[in-house]
Order: sequence, then structure tokens, then C-alpha cells
Amino acid sequence: MYNSLYFKIILILVIFMITVMCVIGTVLINNVNSFYMDEFTEQMEQNLSAGSPLTEELRGALAVDDFASEQLKILNSYRGVLGIDDYRNFYILDGDGAFLEGSDSELGSTLQKTTNLIAAMRGKPDNTQPLGADFADYALKLTDADTECIIYVRDSMEEMQQFTWILFSIILQALMFGLIFAIILAFFLSKAITSPIQSLTRGAKLIAAGEFSHELDIHANDEIGKLTDTFNYMKKTLKNTLEEVSGEHQKLETVFTYLHDGVIAFTEDGKVMHINESVKELLGSKYDEKFNFSRFIELLDIDYNPNFSVEYVDRKDGVEGDGYNVSDVMFDGKVLDVNFGDINYMADNTSHRGVLAVIHDETGRYELDKSRREFVANVSHEMRTPLTSIKGACETILSDPDMEPDMEDFFLHMAVDECDRMTRIVSDLLVLSRLDNKRTQWSIEAFDPHKILTHICEVMRVDADAHSHELIYAPSGTLPEITADKERIEQVIINIISNAIKYTPDGGTINIGARAADEGLEICVRDTGIGIPEEDLPHLFERFYRVEKSRTSETGGTGLGLAIAKEIVEAHGGTISIESIRGKGSTVTLLLPFETKLKSVE
Repeated sequence: MYNSLYFKIILILVIFMITVMCVIGTVLINNVNSFYMDEFTEQMEQNLSAGSPLTEELRGALAVDDFASEQLKILNSYRGVLGIDDYRNFYILDGDGAFLEGSDSELGSTLQKTTNLIAAMRGKPDNTQPLGADFADYALKLTDADTECIIYVRDSMEEMQQFTWILFSIILQALMFGLIFAIILAFFLSKAITSPIQSLTRGAKLIAAGEFSHELDIHANDEIGKLTDTFNYMKKTLKNTLEEVSGEHQKLETVFTYLHDGVIAFTEDGKVMHINESVKELLGSKYDEKFNFSRFIELLDIDYNPNFSVEYVDRKDGVEGDGYNVSDVMFDGKVLDVNFGDINYMADNTSHRGVLAVIHDETGRYELDKSRREFVANVSHEMRTPLTSIKGACETILSDPDMEPDMEDFFLHMAVDECDRMTRIVSDLLVLSRLDNKRTQWSIEAFDPHKILTHICEVMRVDADAHSHELIYAPSGTLPEITADKERIEQVIINIISNAIKYTPDGGTINIGARAADEGLEICVRDTGIGIPEEDLPHLFERFYRVEKSRTSETGGTGLGLAIAKEIVEAHGGTISIESIRGKGSTVTLLLPFETKLKSVE
């Protein structure tokens, strides 16, 4: 009998029901008790905390001779917010805990000195409610000059105890009904379960053997029938899950293989377990069948020795950790960040630990940081030169009060010229900043480039004549209208022609040509100037870059003109290029699309 399924199901359900109801009852009763205690403490803290209106009124009453009577009136007016009722009373005690006044004089004369009351008497209020206590209390000590008292609130918790007994009786009734229901249900369940269990067992064995084609028959539409149906559904889901896991594994392999960052995994003995294409491209011919972890750290010149014990140790500072990072590794002209981490893998039904290395190519960031540093250095240099000149001119004037007017005028004009130079530098920097941050306001319109070029040549002819240059404008055929920022394009062309005039010896020739090409409008400015050294050509569009021979007070500019020109042209979707032969002249070619990609900003 005791080994029968009937008895086991009945016993299990009865024990389960008793256990659940006991746990629920215990949790509910404890939570009710804790809630009551917390609610009491929160209510007292809210109304009797330092700085509360009630506390300040009670402290103010200490100045009265019969302060206890005055405080009694105050506390009576706050009975509602303090929750004073038949089970909760307040008492006014002196500094030694002797009863003075209260809501219940009879209970006040027999008060016991609790832990909270003693703590308040010592001036170190605690006001914690111990778990399982049959009362809740709160003590607040008030002091004013030589007068002190203790406001003491005590709750007998009889109301909570009554509610607990009601809750306990409800739980007990529920337990009795549950036991009866469990016993009756056990008979039906044991009879209904016996037969399908064997079928489920056979089906489970088939699944364990990897056979998913067998379908269990459903004999009834009850819980066991649903269990059988769920079992069949589980079998299908398990089959689909295994197929999805296999597919996800293949996807992961694909992502891992074609990830932009280099990823390479090594086994416990240093052999390559997996490597993606990015690492192979990085290593090139250095990767072969004999490649291993030692060879890897040797190529990158990294001092790292993995520890395959429970934890890794950061060899850099001796602090235990789960990885190791190496920054700014120089390899084959590239700057790399290499992150090492541990991985777990299974081999021969045994767990092993390997090393995973992730390689980030930081060459772009490194070059950007380098360019920024050079840019700051160039700005400092360019600003320091005019400042030095201005300071020198001013100091010269100040040091000689009797300086001749002509000499003084010379130095003042020098200072003004250098200020203008600084203004041009700042203005060019602002233009570049707006171009870099895409904050330039463009005014896009359709215009005739022939009229623009003719006007520019007329304006620049005065400067060319001053140097005895021959300025020739000869377009090829009819020039179609283009859509662009007219003023910005004029700025670019004027800058290029101005450079041609500036760096061409007196008596030279400057040819300006324009034609309609397939890609857009092509404008060429060709001079017979001093030319540009071949080694300087790749750097001409860099900010603040100037050919050394041009660094003179007569021809030196800010070094930003060509950089601004390049930014404007490229913003329009065009290109700018320079060809030059030392001593024979230079040719600057602009290619502007007929329809710019920029939009006008209203």
C-alpha cells in the first residue's frame, strides 16, 4: 500500500499543500507584522523627525513653566496624524523617564523602560523595532536650555494581533479544504497517470536516442492528454531548436570570419583554433601552418604570457584580472590595439582554457591625433610671429620718445600690418572650422561662369600690371551655366590667381582657361612662375603648409588659402589639383560639377 502510486500521490499532495500553506501563512503573518512595524516607524519619523512642525511646536512648549500640559494639548491636536487610538498612546516623560502627562495616565504610570526609551534618555535615540516584539514604540528627546523631556509613543499592537489571528484562521480553513481536495484529486490523478506514463517513458527514450519521428498517441483531452501533446510539441521544438543552433553556429562562424577587427583564438597549447580573414590580411605572408601564439606575440613585440589557471594576472601591474590590453602596437606601418581575453572550449569531453586576441586597427585615429598636434603647433607658430613683430614695434616706439615721425609711422604701420595678418589667420581658421563642422551657410544659384571669370580677370589685372604680368583669359567654346555658391567659387579662383601672380617673377605670363568637360566645368590657371618642388606637391593643401622659399615678408600668406579652396571645391562635389615643374611654372586645375550637390541655406 505504501509503495502504491495512489498513496505516494496522496502523500505528496498533502505534504505539498501543508508546506505551501505554512510558508504562505508564515510569510503573510511576518509581512503583516513587518508592514505594521514599518508603517508605525515611518509615521513617527514623518511627524517627529528633527525640523518637523510638530517637533518644533513641542520644543517651543519647553519654554513654558507647565510645559507638559502645553505639550499634551499639542499632541492631542495631532492625534489623527500620529494614529493615537485605543491601542496607541503617547506619553510625556521627564529626562529620567518619569511620567508627566499622556493620553492614558494609568498606562503611563506603569511604563517599562524599553530599549528605545533608554536610548532616548541617553540622548542617542535608536527607535528600531525588533522582529517578533509584541509592541512598537518611538521615543524622542527634546531639550531647550535647562529643560528636557521625552515624547514617547507606544503601540500595544493588539489590533495587529487580532488581524493576525483572523488571517491565521483563514489560512487554516484554506488548508483544510485544500487537503480534502488534494486527497480526492490524488485518486483520479493516479489512475489517469499510470497508463500514459509508460508511453511517455518510451517516447523519452526514443528522443534520447536521437529519434524524433515517433509520435505519441493522445487518448484523452485531459491534463495527461495535454502533457502528451506538449511532449510531442516539445519533441518538434527540440528538433527545430537543434537545427536553429546549428544554423546560428554557422552564422556566427560567418560573422567571425568577415569581422572588420582581427580575431584569433588560440588553444591551451598555443595552437591556432580559429582565425578570421582580417588577421590573415594583416599578417600576410607571416601567417603559415606553423603559426602559433608565441609567434604571434613575437611579431607584435608584446610581452605577454597567459596564465591558464583559474584567473589571469595582468603582468603590467600585478593586479588580477580577466584580460590584458596593449595599446599603440606598431606593426607593418600600422598602429594596433590588441586585447587578450580567456575563452573556454571543449575538447575530448574536457573543458580547456585558451586565449582570444582581438586586434583593432587604430592607424586612422593615430594619424588624426598626429595631424591635430601638428595643427596646434602650426597655429602657435603662425600667431607667435605677428605677435612678436607687434611687440617689437611697440617696444621700439616706447623706448624712444623722441623718435622721428617717419620712423614712428613705419613701426606703427608694421604693427597694423601684423594685426591684419593675424585677423586673416583667425578669419581663415573660422572658415575652415565652419567647413569642417558642416556649418557653412551656402548660397546656391545658377550663374554664367564666363562672366565671373571675366570680372575676376578685370579685378586682378591691376595687381598683375603692378608686377608687369600678362594676364590672359581664353575660354574654349561656350561655357554652360553652373549651379554653385557664386561667392565661394569666386573666392577660390581669386586665391589661385593671386598665388600665380605672387609666385611668378615680374614680367611673367598667367593663362586662365575654361572649358565644358564631360564631368563638369574645368578651369585651369597656368603661370610661368618659380614652380614648386616635387617633394612639396603632396603637402600643398595641408593647413599652414608653405613652401620654404615662400616664407618671406613679401610673399608669405597664412598657409590656409589652398586648404580653404580644397574644402570649398570638394564640398561642391568637385576636385582641385596642382601640377608643377621647378623653375617652369605651375598649373592649377579646378573641376566643378554643373549641378552642385549642396543645398542653399535660407
